[in-house]
Parts: sequence; C-alpha cells; structure tokens
Amino acid sequence: MQQLALILLLLSSLCSHISALHYLESGQCPLLIPSSLSTKSTDQLSKKRRPNLITIAHRGASFSLPEHSLPAYRLALELGTDYIEPDLVATKDGKLIAVHNIDLNITTNIQNVYPDRNKIIEIDGQEISGYFAFDFTLEELSTIRVKQRIQGRSTAFDYQFPIPSLGDILDLLHDWNYNVHPIQNQTKRAGIYVELKYPNYYMDQNVSLADILIEEMKQHDHADEMFFNTKNQTKFGCEERDSYQVPPLVVQSFHSETLHRLSTQFLHYEMALPPFVLLVTEKNCHMPTFWYDVGRLGFLSGVGPDKECLLGDGGQEFMIKSKTFDLAVHPWTTRAEVVFVDSSYATAEDELRWLYCIRGINGMFTENVDLGVIAGIRGCDDFMTAEELFEEDITEVEEKVGGGLNGTISKKICGEGENGNGALRTFGSMATGIAIGILMSFFFSWKFGGGRKGNDEIPSSGISMKTIHRGKMKGMQTLSTADSDLEMEII
Repeated sequence: MQQLALILLLLSSLCSHISALHYLESGQCPLLIPSSLSTKSTDQLSKKRRPNLITIAHRGASFSLPEHSLPAYRLALELGTDYIEPDLVATKDGKLIAVHNIDLNITTNIQNVYPDRNKIIEIDGQEISGYFAFDFTLEELSTIRVKQRIQGRSTAFDYQFPIPSLGDILDLLHDWNYNVHPIQNQTKRAGIYVELKYPNYYMDQNVSLADILIEEMKQHDHADEMFFNTKNQTKFGCEERDSYQVPPLVVQSFHSETLHRLSTQFLHYEMALPPFVLLVTEKNCHMPTFWYDVGRLGFLSGVGPDKECLLGDGGQEFMIKSKTFDLAVHPWTTRAEVVFVDSSYATAEDELRWLYCIRGINGMFTENVDLGVIAGIRGCDDFMTAEELFEEDITEVEEKVGGGLNGTISKKICGEGENGNGALRTFGSMATGIAIGILMSFFFSWKFGGGRKGNDEIPSSGISMKTIHRGKMKGMQTLSTADSDLEMEII
C-alpha cells in the first residue's frame, strides 16, 4: 500500500509539472520562477533576472496602515511588493469585500454605527458573538471605517478608510499596472493574491464564495484583460522565453474543495487558469492527509504553510516534498514585532533571511513589505549562519594579535605539547584554552567597550547566538485553532 501511495504521489507531481509547463507555453507565467530568470545573488540582478523571493503584502502594508484598506494596498505597491493580498468574505447582498474576519467588530467601528446588530452564531461547534459581514449589505457597510488591529502599531489612520470591495481593489491594481507604472517607466507588474475566507460556513448557508468570485471577475471591466485572456488581450509576461512576470492572479485557501470548485469553474468559462495555493497550519502541515490532498489536487502551483512548519522539526522534509510536486512554497507571516518572531531569531529580518537563504522558500507573506523586498534584493551572498559568524570573529581576533589566518599561535602551543610527554601535552592544551580566552576577552573589550564611559549602551556584536538554538515561538501560537475556519485568524 505504501508503494502504491508513493506511485500515486509521483504521478500527481508529474501532473503538476506538466500543468506548470502548460502555463509557460500558453503565456501564463508559472508561480515557481524559472531559475534562469531569477537569482539569490545581488550581482546577478538585471532587467531579465529578478530576485527569487516573491513578496506578498499580507493584507496590504498592514504594519503601517489599517489592514485591508485601499491606502494599505497602494502603499504596498509603492514599496515594491509583487502581490497585494485581500481576504474576501461576502455581504448580505452577495458582494465580496476585503476583511480578515467575518466579525467586522475586530477591525472596524461597526459597533458604534450599528449597536443593535450584534448576534451569536456557531462555527465548527463554537459559539461566537459579533457583527457579521453576511448580515449587512454593501451599501450599509459603506459608512463603516477600519482601524489598526495589532497593538503597538500606529493608530493615526484609524477610522479614516472604508472597507473596500473586490471591485475597488481590482480598480486600484489596474490603475497601478496600466497608468502609474508606464509613467515611472517600470516593467515589474504587480498581482493580486486572494483568499476566500470561511467558505465552509458560507456553504452551510447555501452561499458559494467560489461562484461569487467567478461572477464578479466576469463582470468587472478590466478583469478579463488583467487575468483571463478570453479575448486574447492579456499580456501575461511569459510570451517570450527570456521574460517573466508574476502571475497576475493567485487564489489560495485552506479548503481543497473550494480550490477544486474554482478550477472547474475557470475552465468552464474558458478563463486562463490562475495558480492555486493550498494553505496549511502548523498542526496539519506534517500530516499524511495534507500531502494526500496535495497529490489529489494535480492543478496546484504552490503551498502556503505556517512558517513554523519550516522553522521547526520537519521543515526540510516539507521543502523536499514540495519540490517533489514542483510546488512553490510561500509561508506566512513575517511581522516585525518580537512576539511574532520565532524565538531562535533576534529579528524578523534574521528569520526571513534564514527561511530564504537556508530553507529555500520561494515567497513570503509579510506585513512589513519593505523587509520582504529588501531581503529579495539583498540575496544570500552575504548570508552567514551563527557558526560561520563565530568562526569569522575568531579569525579576526587572531589577525588583530598577529596570529594570522592559520591560527599560528594556538598551533605553536599545541605543536610543542605534541613533541613532549603527556604532562606537557596537557599543559599545552590548558595554555591554549587560557590564551584563546584572553585573546577573545581582549578582542571583545577592544571592539565593543573601547572609549565608552558610564552606562552607554553597548551595541550587539552582530553574532546572533539565538540562531544556534532552534526553539518554538511562544505566546502568539495560541491564536491558532486548527481544523476550524477559526484557524484562519492567524494569517
């Protein structure tokens, strides 16, 4: 049975690979950037060769501005993101709006505007009290304003921006790609990376978010030209072999059946098939059932795991399996606040660069868009692990005190010990340890303590010893409620 399962997985992987080739041949660029058109080296960047890291602006530039607002999306585009990422839910009158949670009270002032519209619903056996998007029409929500969700971020723009509809976001993206970029002589096109939220709950109410998405895309003035090419007007960016643009539309979901339904619908209406990405939580990413779903969905272009799936045990295995299926790996989510950074890293930048340069991810959801863009441009030429940094500093110590690159001081002591008896060798070892300790103390005192008086702050040496220890993120992990629509609150 295990051999049969392996054969089925390999066949599914082959189907995925053929599908990716089909995108390229028909002009639709693959989500997995061809290695000949991307690089992790700054020196190799060019007009035809871009960074190998795709930046996905998680709910827009949501570190700086209230999430899922048109200004947050626009700022992300100005910062150089590859994708803006709206979460979509449906209103009472069947319109898609961008909001992370169906309870609008989490990120808006709806309680103040409609104080009597609160109610209790049940999702996956849990009772939830709130002001839910599906109880309001699009017109009613036009008076609602959004706010910053995460404590410690700027509240200067709270309650200034409305909830955008999908149509509003598509208009913004079209204006950016077709009007703003030509003025700036820019060639990089941005895309939209949509997630349908709570599709199972909506299906229980006889509402299909997949069907609504298809209908709104069909009705929008620019959607066909931007995404679907039914009139042979779309410039995907891979019409020539030596060119690449990110696919203009990507659809993601935790629910495989939603992706399957969408793929069928796109094909039914003869729309160009966008890349599909299956999301997964830390709890489920190493489960055989997840990889069974991946193998069953032969049309997938990528997987979107919780970043802890890659930082913790099993991370390398996850990457290997993803490559077996020829899938892009886009984990979530980079946030600058220390509470969201894995305890093995000093900063979000350290964490992101390790995921990119060592683990080998292909893209990253980030709320600090500048971090993602800079990490891609910076590449991995100068990336060093903690062990490599430590060795570099030891070498620098020996150079400062005249020991040379080959460690002649320690070799001289040890060499003399080897030529004598056991006692002398023991003494040589002790002397070596003492000498190295003195040299290291002298070096660090000279490098970081010289010229300082009083209680002046001593900066970090640049050696993040945290990276030697692989730990788990504390605190915010409790946000995840796996096997439930509620689990999506964390991404």
